[in-house]
Amino acid sequence: MSEPSRFRLGLAYGAICVIWGSTYLAIKVGLESFSPLFYAGVRYTLATALAFAVARASGVAFAGPLRRWLPVAGIGVLLIAVSNGLVFWSETRLDSGFTALLLTTSPLWSALLSPLIPGEPGPRALGWIGIVVGFAGTVVMFEPWRAGAVPLLPAVAAELSVVTWTVGSLWARRIRGTFQPMAISVAQMAAGAVVLLAVSLVEGRAMVGPLTVRAAASLAYLVVVGSVVAFAAYFYLLQHWGATRVATSTYVNPVVAVILGALLLREAVTWSMVAGAIVVFAGVTLVLRDQQAVART
Repeated sequence: MSEPSRFRLGLAYGAICVIWGSTYLAIKVGLESFSPLFYAGVRYTLATALAFAVARASGVAFAGPLRRWLPVAGIGVLLIAVSNGLVFWSETRLDSGFTALLLTTSPLWSALLSPLIPGEPGPRALGWIGIVVGFAGTVVMFEPWRAGAVPLLPAVAAELSVVTWTVGSLWARRIRGTFQPMAISVAQMAAGAVVLLAVSLVEGRAMVGPLTVRAAASLAYLVVVGSVVAFAAYFYLLQHWGATRVATSTYVNPVVAVILGALLLREAVTWSMVAGAIVVFAGVTLVLRDQQAVART
């Protein structure tokens, strides 16, 4: 099997940077018609069907008894239903770009929570400095010196989505080696979609306004491009690059989200957002360097 060209790898990397950065805009636009949990549930239901078809066509197996898949389903509930559900709900009150910036704390929470798992190393001095610096940047973005500048509940919900995503990701490390990555993604989306639709059914509200063309287009974009195409590019990169190198795309995603939100939805970009994001990225960089140092020892 020949090595892929730099152009193809660069194209795949650019795709996950731009696509996953643009999903926040698509979520925001769709919320003008759909209720958040119903919107998320429909997205992942349709994405599951498409991804399952692609996986089967690619020869991915979904073997084993049902109980073998229960941990995968549990992780899917955390990652898709709880974490993504909170993101969709948060964007009913927060700008798409601002929401994306709040989610950049994922490496900080990972470093903070990893020691709770047996065998996982905890942060050293540099890591703890990075955690403090990173969360200080989040405080700057919250603008506590201006009462009511940031809606507190949805902002906290967005940050809570990072915590649940981190917990689910740490759990996934314990089982990842026994499943094919594409199979895990399909099963997780399926489990999350079921919970999201069930909760939205109890809520009794699917639409918050008439279905607009751009809301329908946003849903289609999230299903086809934001889920299937992006995951295909992601798994393609993982076959040829290390996971750490691929994960650098998370630095680009929020920048894309802020730019698109400002250009297409006229969302405000404040100095506190920019300054806070820079401080968060600095903290994340320190945490990642600390983790690399621990891995080398």
